[in-house]
Amino acid sequence: MKHVNDESIDRYVSFMNIDCYKHASDVIDSILEVTKEEKNSNRYWEVFKENIPQSYFDKKSDEKVLYYVCSTVFYIEELFEKCEYTVGLEILKNCEYQCC
Repeated sequence: MKHVNDESIDRYVSFMNIDCYKHASDVIDSILEVTKEEKNSNRYWEVFKENIPQSYFDKKSDEKVLYYVCSTVFYIEELFEKCEYTVGLEILKNCEYQCC
């Protein structure tokens, strides 16, 4: 169990003190950054971007954003690995470990 600002976080009990919406939003931010380059995008990522929950764009905490990321972790990981985007891989790993 980690301690952040003297508050314990525990994903096994309640996801207490873990901002999973923020983690998932950071992953989506990374996907949008990487797929700006045409060589990193394809039809899958275009459809992915079209289906990002509106709450992400509204910056409203919503579990749909987390579910969307968690349901596609392996594809996201493959994208970041292919692009050698280590920052994105780290963000994804953090989100997956703490929230998915």
